[in-house]
Amino acid sequence: MSAPKIRATKLDRPILIVTCPRGWEAEARQELRRLLPGATVQSLYIGGNILAQLTVPVEEALGAIREAETVVLAHITPVTMRMQIGGERAWLDTMREAAALHLAPPDPDRTFMVAVHRRGHHEFGSEDVILAVADAFIHGGKPSVDLTNPEQVLSVEIYQDVVFMGMNDARELVCKELKRMRCWAPGERPVSRAELKLREAIEELELELPEGGRALDLGAAPGGWSRELAGRMAEVVAVDPADLDERVSGLPNVTHLRCRTEQLDPEEIGRFDVLTNDMNLDPERSAKLMCELSRLLRPGGLAVMTIKFVTRHRRRHVAEATSVLERCYEEMRVSHMPHNAKETTAVMRRRPAVSGLPDG
Repeated sequence: MSAPKIRATKLDRPILIVTCPRGWEAEARQELRRLLPGATVQSLYIGGNILAQLTVPVEEALGAIREAETVVLAHITPVTMRMQIGGERAWLDTMREAAALHLAPPDPDRTFMVAVHRRGHHEFGSEDVILAVADAFIHGGKPSVDLTNPEQVLSVEIYQDVVFMGMNDARELVCKELKRMRCWAPGERPVSRAELKLREAIEELELELPEGGRALDLGAAPGGWSRELAGRMAEVVAVDPADLDERVSGLPNVTHLRCRTEQLDPEEIGRFDVLTNDMNLDPERSAKLMCELSRLLRPGGLAVMTIKFVTRHRRRHVAEATSVLERCYEEMRVSHMPHNAKETTAVMRRRPAVSGLPDG
């Protein structure tokens, strides 16, 4: 696939990308409106991220935020370019070309780095983006790269199919101290928000998990769902190439398979009573994996999948996922619960006989 056509826009006025703890977006928007009168402030479709379109010079806005007492604001990054991308590796060349076309080049006599924050599913990783975009500006070893204390930072913020970029003096990047986050009693902090999502689904939807049964947890790391399942069932097989939290890996009834879901060998891992999937994948692809692995689930077995809203087209994502899942599952319920954030949860049961798939 050749490099796709550039779909980038240089912004008429700078935008600030502001991060905050998930669940505190409303409070963060209020703080920004107080500090930046007249600014247009809106949340992105991925939680914990806010855009502030300025009516004053960026230096003035950053100064106001830097000097003010804030509670839930975290990182503030100015950006000057926005572009649309796809998930294929060919878009790396397009990002490099767009950066060279729309961003001011760095000072060759000052140290430099590219910082990438990527959310969503792509065929490329953050390191690939760093190398591609840096290649647009580094010539003959100038500017020199400093990954520890650079004087200039090219910020790349990726939200699945939308990319923001900004060339910034490192001193302009603001990092505020968070003073409010969800608090937990000692020993009660969850492994991740995912743990609360599954607990909420089990309780609100009155799901029955067989105490003596086996569960297969896809995309398990850091282990929130596996931990919740392990407290309710006899055995959990957690699938993820990444590490599990030590509170999960140390549980006697949790087995960690360090591989991708696509690499599972059905002949080796046996049958399960419950299948769960919280993988950060495109919903349609995630649903296809659920159908492929339905042969591992006993007929009538429970399946739970998170439908991720990887773009702002939420209804389309739900429709695409459920259309695939209905081939292999029945009694489907789709519910958006408080801990879902930018996603929703599908609960279903394996059909008694799945066409084209053996019951093992």
